[in-house]
Amino acid sequence: MGKTPVQQSLFGGASFNTIVRDVKTAMAEVFQDSGLSPESAVERINDLAFRYGVALLKGNGSKLSTDTFYKWTNPQDTTRVPSMKAMAVFCAAFGSQRPLAVMVEMLGGQLIEGRDVQLLQWAKEYHRARESKKRMKKIEEAL
Repeated sequence: MGKTPVQQSLFGGASFNTIVRDVKTAMAEVFQDSGLSPESAVERINDLAFRYGVALLKGNGSKLSTDTFYKWTNPQDTTRVPSMKAMAVFCAAFGSQRPLAVMVEMLGGQLIEGRDVQLLQWAKEYHRARESKKRMKKIEEAL
């Protein structure tokens, strides 16, 4: 069976009611922090989408326009939201997990990257080794 749902706070952080606004705010911050012009950002996203064969838009549009990019990164416009595929391309294009982290944190999780991934792997191995040593000691005592 799955985990018990986490009770969400009504007063802090993202909630189900604000998730679109909060993700789009994170997208806007990632873009602003990049120092890229809107045109350069759109070009980077389109290039990555083309390279991996990802359709960013519904319908006949094959490329992201600067106008649509502004709509994606406008927290006040909660009707124009990128698809999951487009969100993944956006995050890859900017090298940031921040928009996805907003959703994960709302559900009680945390995304990790870089050195933290290695530290987590080390900690898991460390605890496995400790448990293994305890089992070995019990076996030795029984001999």
